[in-house]
Amino acid sequence: MTTTTTAPLVEVSTSQMLLHSGGALIVIILLLLGVKKLLKHLPHAGRYRGARCLAVKETLVIGPRERLMIAQVGDQQIVIGVTPQTIQFLCTLNEPTGETRAQPPTPPSRFAEKFAQFRARKTL
Repeated sequence: MTTTTTAPLVEVSTSQMLLHSGGALIVIILLLLGVKKLLKHLPHAGRYRGARCLAVKETLVIGPRERLMIAQVGDQQIVIGVTPQTIQFLCTLNEPTGETRAQPPTPPSRFAEKFAQFRARKTL
């Protein structure tokens, strides 16, 4: 005849269980925040930052959801039209636009002068 003895069950109160679970949750959250902060300070921050051959050089807003964009693709610049439904190739620029090339200021048009006078009358 074999006799087995069972260990007495340890009574754990509900508050102790909640305290233990809450403490573990806090430790996990702090660990995740620490990893996030560490990844932020690493070089490249987990993103590829190699040489880029595609970039948007300039954007002109035409309407609420329509735009004209000049995109740099390698050594070539292209003009594209962008709407919510499509992206349409428009043309290739023969002479690339440069940020260093200064353009002469354009004189205000007759419409701009009239509009400025109208606004001046409205604000008085």
